[in-house]
Amino acid sequence: MKGIPPWLEAHVMRGLTAVWSEIPPGEARFDTLALVARRLFSGYEVAVEQKGRDPIVVFKARNQTQWKVFLTPPELRTPTDSWFAHDTAEMADEISALLAELPIGALSWADSALKRQVEEIVERRLPGWDFSLLARLEAVSLETDDGENDISALQVTFRPKQPLVLAVTPSIFSSTLPVMFQSDLTAKLIPGMSPIVGLPVEWVDMHRSDVEFLAQEFLEDRNAVSNTRSKVDVAFIPGQVSKLDAAVNSERFIFQVWFAAYAGVRERYPEAGLLAGWNTKQLTGLDLEIYDEIILGMSEFGLSNRLGLRLQILDNLRLGLEMEWPEQEVWYRAWWDPARVRRPYAWWRYSPVYGQNAAVGYRINEYLSIELHYDERYKDKIGLRGILLL
Repeated sequence: MKGIPPWLEAHVMRGLTAVWSEIPPGEARFDTLALVARRLFSGYEVAVEQKGRDPIVVFKARNQTQWKVFLTPPELRTPTDSWFAHDTAEMADEISALLAELPIGALSWADSALKRQVEEIVERRLPGWDFSLLARLEAVSLETDDGENDISALQVTFRPKQPLVLAVTPSIFSSTLPVMFQSDLTAKLIPGMSPIVGLPVEWVDMHRSDVEFLAQEFLEDRNAVSNTRSKVDVAFIPGQVSKLDAAVNSERFIFQVWFAAYAGVRERYPEAGLLAGWNTKQLTGLDLEIYDEIILGMSEFGLSNRLGLRLQILDNLRLGLEMEWPEQEVWYRAWWDPARVRRPYAWWRYSPVYGQNAAVGYRINEYLSIELHYDERYKDKIGLRGILLL
């Protein structure tokens, strides 16, 4: 077989093989094959040559067709429209290469094979998108360097496939900023992520890094973030209800207010605390925090004060020490905290006089955490501790 585009050969060969097997042997067998092939494969002149007992079918386009491929993108919001344009930048050329040797008359029987080829291109470049092909059989005028030429046009339109992103649920946590700042940022981020709602989950997953950059850029433009010199780190999990977790931590300031209550232990009463501090990174080059934490016991309204410092060793690990009053005792401390919601964390501190005090916790949301608490200063050493950030 000669003269057929490579991507169409298998389709044509199946038809020719079926016809050849039905023609009885005889002198007219080759002429019959040529006659039937001309009727089956319109748009081509067909000649059959004999090579021993086997036929060689030669195809020649009756009319050379000049094709122009038009991509019609869906209506998308900024910046998703630029993502789509980037993904389809070379798609028209790929489809044009398929049509280069195909006469327009062949579309009457080659349309399904062409659609399969285009489908492979679309699935590779635009996962999660479906398409439709529309061939304009009438001549379309196209201006070129040589003047005006008549061309045939193939229009490709796109539509999203299920499943789609129905909503984005952001959660923001900060180990350095008050919860009221976090809540305000979360409320503003919901409409900020609306451009990806209604888009295919599979395609959004391919652009996960772009979605994270979109969220990061949006948060960095908020006054609460820029004025506190905060660093934004975003993690996006695509789905029909997509999750977006962001850590927003100031590289200069620390300010938190919290309330804690105990369960399963005696001699432990609710507490309230205020933590304020300063990060010396811009001054010292080290991610070293100096802080002061004031704790109010709710039973007798007694105050204790912790003045300390902590140095970042790894991404989520800090080591430090603190002086606690009125006991005037030094505690050595370690913190492991990913600083994200729906994540575990842990801390430990040790005093040569009072022993060990530690906890393993889980941050349910930006407000509430639950800890398995251990303290050697009390008879009931192990209990539960709930912490509410304000």
